[in-house]
Amino acid sequence: MLNILTPKEMYAVDSYSINQYGIPSAILMENAARSSAIFINQIILEHNLKNPRIIIICGSGNNGGDGFALARHLFENFSIKCFWLGDIDKMSNETKTNFLAAKKIGIDLINIKAEENLNSIDFSCDVLIDSMIGVGGSENIRGIALSILQKIKGISALKITIDAPTGLNTETGLASEFCFQADYTITMFAIKTGMLLNDGMEVCGKIKIANLGSPTKVIKDYSKISILEREDLAKVLPKRKKKSSKFDYGRVLIIAGSRKFPGAAALTANAAIKSGAGLVELCTNYLHSAVLPEVIPHFLDESEFGSIDDTGHNLDLILEKAEKSNAIAIGPGISDNQYALNLCNQVLKHVSKEIPIVIDADALRIINKDTILRKNIILTPHCGEFSRITGIERKEVEIYAHNFAKEWAEKFDCIVHLKNVPSITSDGYSSYWNIFGNSGMATGGSGDVLTGIVVSLLSQGLEPLLATAAASFIHSQAGDKYAEKYSERTLTASGLIEMIRC
Repeated sequence: MLNILTPKEMYAVDSYSINQYGIPSAILMENAARSSAIFINQIILEHNLKNPRIIIICGSGNNGGDGFALARHLFENFSIKCFWLGDIDKMSNETKTNFLAAKKIGIDLINIKAEENLNSIDFSCDVLIDSMIGVGGSENIRGIALSILQKIKGISALKITIDAPTGLNTETGLASEFCFQADYTITMFAIKTGMLLNDGMEVCGKIKIANLGSPTKVIKDYSKISILEREDLAKVLPKRKKKSSKFDYGRVLIIAGSRKFPGAAALTANAAIKSGAGLVELCTNYLHSAVLPEVIPHFLDESEFGSIDDTGHNLDLILEKAEKSNAIAIGPGISDNQYALNLCNQVLKHVSKEIPIVIDADALRIINKDTILRKNIILTPHCGEFSRITGIERKEVEIYAHNFAKEWAEKFDCIVHLKNVPSITSDGYSSYWNIFGNSGMATGGSGDVLTGIVVSLLSQGLEPLLATAAASFIHSQAGDKYAEKYSERTLTASGLIEMIRC
């Protein structure tokens, strides 16, 4: 499991390492440089670069100090030239120490004092390393640093950044149009939020995490964001016993579908049974022929619009089945007419509060910005649905999804899974991000498959936050397996179900 840090949390980890663990900041800087040098040597080897010319551009802050120390570690094996900007008198003690050490051992250090100097500087090289600003920077880059970024934008070289690309906001992922475009980012302690958000995914390249010698426990203590990896599934999914029956692995109830959208119900039910649920029951008014024979259908009264009706018979049947269920999913394909939505409201009102519920698709229309739910209810909106519910402009939702998912999960008092890139699952305090998946998954029915996996894991006993995060990961892995075997372009929701591996 990867832990992600905001810039503020990163500074807290740095401070804790210095003040509580007693690791001097000079040692942290030295470890950052040494770890970076190891990665860079590996990268140069992988790219089969022979005697590469390396340029390091350093600022006068601590990120620049990492760069000066890095130059010292690379000096004996490569042709190194350092350009630096800023003022030596404003350097921290650690940065100044590394600057002077680099100077004394004979590293070529060229100060860029003014923008006029840039005209005479040749940045041609084989490897260009950015160590100007680091985590403390933003997209609002100005002055000499901006001019440098503009000049090196078109240089053909292997580009590596230390800690974070200059011109990137490492909290939001917003970047200057002249942001340093890294092939590799070597960051300290942990990946920062902005590296996975918005422009960050485009400008960071491959991310390497440098170990600075501080125990990983402090990172876990400060981080509120995690990313599941394949090895985590074996730890979180319930063990299956040889001596067991279908009733040991969860009963799922799905309320979904309509005459117009029967496929959505089929996808949800089929995904649930393929994700390990012991028993899946589907309440619908029209059954799609693709529904797997293992799914047990129950037919509901139909409204004049071809959707499920809000009759007392329908509610009684659903509540009867719900009593025996371990988890419920409601919404895929039910359509948006009032009869169907009335029934959704009644189900939410009368079902036992002990039963976890996934609310998806058109059923999300019963949610508004003043709704208060409970911690075992999961909302799974995409950005457009989230915008409709909250009244926040869609574009803003897309940019700040990581904050809004957490904020509104707290307001609704439930779990929010906001479908974005990355997707965000939050309970209002902790969050899981899913950075996997591919563009082929942007296809009709993909969300219905996710709902089926979520409700299946809920029925098997996973707590709601983890069930949703694990389901999102399984869903994305199915997409990536399909794309690897076939292609992103041919990916369908049905294809996702065939690739589910739990």
